Amino acid sequence: MKVLAVTGTRADWGLLTPLLDLLRDDDRFTLEIAATGQHLESGSRALEILAADGHSVNYCIDMGLSDDDSPAALSIGMGAAVSGMGGVLHQARPDIALVLGDRYEILAVALAAVVARIPIAHLCGGDLTEGAMDDSIRHAITKLSALHFPTNTESADRIIQLGEDPTHVHPVGSTGIDRILTIETMSRGDFFEAVGLAPRPRNFVVTFHPATLSEDPAGEALAMLRALDAFPDVGLVFTGSNADPGAREIDALVQEYVARRGGGAVFHASLGSPRYLSALTHCDMVIGNSSSGLMEAPSFEVPTVNIGPRQARRPRAASVIDCEAEPEAIVRAIERGLTLDCRGVTNPYGDGRSASRIVTVLSSQIAPHLLIRKSFQDIAYA
Repeated sequence: MKVLAVTGTRADWGLLTPLLDLLRDDDRFTLEIAATGQHLESGSRALEILAADGHSVNYCIDMGLSDDDSPAALSIGMGAAVSGMGGVLHQARPDIALVLGDRYEILAVALAAVVARIPIAHLCGGDLTEGAMDDSIRHAITKLSALHFPTNTESADRIIQLGEDPTHVHPVGSTGIDRILTIETMSRGDFFEAVGLAPRPRNFVVTFHPATLSEDPAGEALAMLRALDAFPDVGLVFTGSNADPGAREIDALVQEYVARRGGGAVFHASLGSPRYLSALTHCDMVIGNSSSGLMEAPSFEVPTVNIGPRQARRPRAASVIDCEAEPEAIVRAIERGLTLDCRGVTNPYGDGRSASRIVTVLSSQIAPHLLIRKSFQDIAYA
């Protein structure tokens, strides 16, 4: 079976890697990879990182992303992704297209696959993040897909509620947990040397993405930065925003803040999986609104301060503290996190065997081309 996997960001790459490793090493599959989105932005080292992870990129789909992250520019980029993916599918002729998540570039890829009559296997569908446009995009990708691999049973029920065939919905957990259990993290000294920060007694890792349905994403980011002023002795490792509308402004605000704060803070557009998971190992708290604070951080028994509505209604562990995007509320949440005992916390996103479960399902597809013949499953109401 030939599988074409598509990746657009550092986030989806980290989640896809455990599965791609298994597919690459399994004689039943021929794996090819297409890179698009943030990976191909000017100055990105993503292709080097993918190669260092042991994978070759067979196709590049340039969306023309630039410093202009306006809705108009991103719409033009989506059009380029549909067109580019159409050409890739014509050349590659895969049996299945493999995608993950809720990004606009992945929606563009899925549209091209549907037109090309290529069945889609979709990871991480069915989730809810009501503070972002990702919610609508994720559900749209679900309806374009034929095989579904949600991270939890609640999301699986939601996919079935959308009319998908229950026999094609497989709650497998998050491959992010597989990644945590297999990747070798750095020592404390090596990590802080790699990110260029002299470690403090306490250190936070901070990631803030635009909440794309918010009226003022930059204002929410500023509220977080003002709250961090209340903790002047803490070391801060900031990572960059996703390529969403408003991301450039937020990254600029963070970099200005890092410069003002002095040697106690650093900014990296991307840490890559080994350094990011090392940050979760050696830092004392995760702050921001990234899904990693809910999905990966609990496995490290580290508290997460989840700011604002971006991750609304995602399942969360007891180590996650939700707060409004207001300075005083964020300060209170951080103070609570500093006293929270997260030892033994249960991560609701799986046991580290998600990728192998997906491989089992994919290998059982004797006639994958028939998956495109979908039938809407009505719910029987009492």
